[in-house]
Amino acid sequence: MKYTEMCNKIIENVGGEKNIQSVVHCATRLRFVLKDESKADDAAIKAIPGILSLVKKAGQYQLVIGNNVDEVYHKLTSMLNIDTEKKQKDDRKLFDKIIGSITGSIAPVIPLLAGAGMGKVLLLVLTLTGILAKESQTYVFLNMIFDTGFYFMPAYVGFSAAKIFGANQYLGAFIGLVTVHPTWMKLVSTGEPVQFIGIGVDLVKYSSTLVPAILSVWLMSYIEKGVKKIVPDMIKVFAEPMLVMLITAPLTFIVIGPIGDLISQGVANLSMFLFNHGGFIAIPILAAAYPWLVSIGIHKALSPISIGLIAEQGFDPIIRVVALCANMSQAAASLSVSLKTKNKELKSLALSSSMTAFLGGITEPAMYGVNLKLKRPMYASMIGGAVAGLFAGLMKMKAFIYVTPGILSLPMWISEEENYVWLAITTIIISVIATFIATWILGFDDSEFGEQPIEIVEHASRISEQHILKSPAKGQVEELNKVSDETFASGIMGKGIAILPSEGKVVSPGNGTVSATFNTGHAIGLHLDNDVDLLIHIGIDTVSLQGKHFFSKVNKGQQVKTGDTLIEFDLEEIKRLGYDPTIMVIVTNSSDFLEILAVGENKVTIESDLLLIA
Repeated sequence: MKYTEMCNKIIENVGGEKNIQSVVHCATRLRFVLKDESKADDAAIKAIPGILSLVKKAGQYQLVIGNNVDEVYHKLTSMLNIDTEKKQKDDRKLFDKIIGSITGSIAPVIPLLAGAGMGKVLLLVLTLTGILAKESQTYVFLNMIFDTGFYFMPAYVGFSAAKIFGANQYLGAFIGLVTVHPTWMKLVSTGEPVQFIGIGVDLVKYSSTLVPAILSVWLMSYIEKGVKKIVPDMIKVFAEPMLVMLITAPLTFIVIGPIGDLISQGVANLSMFLFNHGGFIAIPILAAAYPWLVSIGIHKALSPISIGLIAEQGFDPIIRVVALCANMSQAAASLSVSLKTKNKELKSLALSSSMTAFLGGITEPAMYGVNLKLKRPMYASMIGGAVAGLFAGLMKMKAFIYVTPGILSLPMWISEEENYVWLAITTIIISVIATFIATWILGFDDSEFGEQPIEIVEHASRISEQHILKSPAKGQVEELNKVSDETFASGIMGKGIAILPSEGKVVSPGNGTVSATFNTGHAIGLHLDNDVDLLIHIGIDTVSLQGKHFFSKVNKGQQVKTGDTLIEFDLEEIKRLGYDPTIMVIVTNSSDFLEILAVGENKVTIESDLLLIA
């Protein structure tokens, strides 16, 4: 089944299901909170096909997946049985806890907000073009649908925040819904003083807010734990939720909600001050720094600012503007690479990644797959983003809908009174031109990117035998870029070669130590005495066999010599089951060596020379 193998590998290499405290996802990432990060195998995680990068920040173990993260998440969670209500020791620093809680609470809600936002944009376009009248019942009906995405935001955030804080998610949603109950909204609209048991209650409008909901559910999580300790088992089914409601809801209205509202207002006021008095400075600085916030996964912590500004002011003049400049510069840097490089694999990857960033504003594939790997295009994107940000700041652009900025979301810059679409297009053009120029000037080294053709050397005697590896298997030699697994063929995991085996046996190609074993038996890692790190992987997708027909002969940490048997496998049975048995021999630390060359004939035995590493 689709993504099953990938998710099995993820669960295994993050330390198993018991090591997962929680997991959420945003537009491109799985965001884990692990009980013990030291139990996770970073190298194995990075080697999983479909994972673009690993980021460890803000107490989260983040796996960058890309556009299909939602499908991966649903498959993953269907395979997990995580008890989120079980108390876990949390050794994270306070800052990491705060940022992790904010991003974890908001990230699952972002797609809903983006969808509702684009729905509002669609309505605006339909009315501005005269296709739909605002007085029509159709407009009223559609407006109600899309408004729901924002109006009940405290409920959505409360639900996801409860998962982060280890509380009942439905009680978390309940606390959010209480703050937007029609009765409360009527009291707020009338403006008459409100008291609860003689205590004055601030009249705060909580619809479309984030911070009060997060703070309230955080408080609720502790109240719930306390209630669980005192309520007898015979009445817990109704007494526990009733007491949580009875204690948390009044405290939300009297204390927590007003504090959260003050925080939101303070941040909004500070943002507007920057916009009015220093936007032309703040926006380019933030635009240059934004890609690094994305790279460490804390950019979602800026979402409450943007959402709050739109809710209170009707527009966001900072965060969405910064995101537009940064997103387009990432796209332009990747496009520039695709046009300049002669590496076919890199050209294809960079082009597709740039289109994803340009159209939808999803920059992670371009950032992790191209710009960060090549380094200098990343710096070029910072320059381009800053230049575009200077223009946008001087023009005082405004976004009216919370959605990821890209070409397809250009209507986000239109309201009934103001139109910044042409300024947004100009900003994109400036970002592209500035980034192109910077990329061309700075250049980049793509020599180590992807799989390069391996030169075949007919006679090993022409060069030193110091780093010559023997073949680990008997069979037909093939170039690595021709195997049917893109992860290996692209060279992401390192340079090497492939062997189509003629017998079911893998031996050590040199003297060294077994650095990694797998319970599935289909692969093995070696650290050789000549400092070569080697991965020998048997077959394509054979991990799904779950160890059947594979027989490991060594253990992790064991010393081995050239020719020692590492793994035996039933070659004929594997082929009968429809699996490609090709063996990939990968030098995982390829960047430590100047050359990796195939040596010898097209057919090899376990005594044959296979690779020269110099």
